[in-house]
Amino acid sequence: MKITLDAGFYTRTALSAMTEQFVEFMRVECSTGEDMSLTLSVKEEYLTESSAIIHTFLNNILELSIQEVMNNER
Repeated sequence: MKITLDAGFYTRTALSAMTEQFVEFMRVECSTGEDMSLTLSVKEEYLTESSAIIHTFLNNILELSIQEVMNNER
């Protein structure tokens, strides 16, 4: 699955942290520029749960990015 995230909002730190946490379940390839282009590949043994895995991965990146932005504004 290919996804594009706004690099002005989503943080590289959040992406890296979640990539490390989800390494057991999926492979993540990322290229950055104005946007972050992600290619997500859920491992074969977890394909039946791929929607939940990808949803949780992306939601966690969103939450961590929001936390970082709010902490930087303080």
